[in-house]
Amino acid sequence: MSHLPIRPMPGRLLAVAGALVAACSITPVACAATSTSAAAHGAAATGPCTGAADLHLRIAGSQHNEKAGITYYTLDFTNTSRSTCSLSGYPYVSMVSRAGRQLGSPAGRGLMTVAPLVVLAPGATAHTTLAYYGGKVTSGRGCGPVATAYELRVYVAGQKLAMYAAMGVHACTRAGQVYLTITQAFRAGADPS
Repeated sequence: MSHLPIRPMPGRLLAVAGALVAACSITPVACAATSTSAAAHGAAATGPCTGAADLHLRIAGSQHNEKAGITYYTLDFTNTSRSTCSLSGYPYVSMVSRAGRQLGSPAGRGLMTVAPLVVLAPGATAHTTLAYYGGKVTSGRGCGPVATAYELRVYVAGQKLAMYAAMGVHACTRAGQVYLTITQAFRAGADPS
């Protein structure tokens, strides 16, 4: 049994693969003609964005819900490379101290199980939303001493190169209390709001 990571497949490639399976089950001769076309299409598929090597992270804006004690931050990811790359799923997010030590638990994630594949041409942007639950931090329950975060540290799936953005908010110092959540998977374009 293989434990390789599952990579998202663009819808068009999935449709070609489905047509290939159907054609091969009806007429084996169709497989020879179709497999060349499918292989050529697969070669044109884009690879995943590689974090800090391909992307620039920017906190594009925020909205505070006073009643709920939640601040929503828009995180923009811009392709700074010369090649097209893709993103899918949720980024891995945590707060870090000035010394680079993680503060508290990493961000939770939304409940979407099937995330769209976002293809980013050079200069294109994708976004997601980070919810910061300040009330959970200031209550101190299960949080440990409260510290001021220095930066937001973000990884995209399968990559080891982190991106950073300055963010001076109160943070838990002990793991346990989840006070950050990525509310949606990557979406194409900058946040329209």
